[in-house]
Amino acid sequence: MSTASMSFRWLDVLEHEFDKAYVELDVIIPEIDCDETELIENAKDRLAALSSSFAQLIHKAQTIFENNAKLEVSNLTRT
Repeated sequence: MSTASMSFRWLDVLEHEFDKAYVELDVIIPEIDCDETELIENAKDRLAALSSSFAQLIHKAQTIFENNAKLEVSNLTRT
């Protein structure tokens, strides 16, 4: 398996694990206590910020992995 393939596989696994944890938190948070609406709103806001940051990180990592894959192919065709 090439480095590029391993990188994309790692990215898929990481994204899947993040999505699963996010959904679990999103389901658990409203169960805290109905009287704590401000706490729930703050937690949901932070979850949204975390999700946005993670999405940007994944996008940038994917771009890097794609460039590395192109370089690998380029280096293989030169030899």
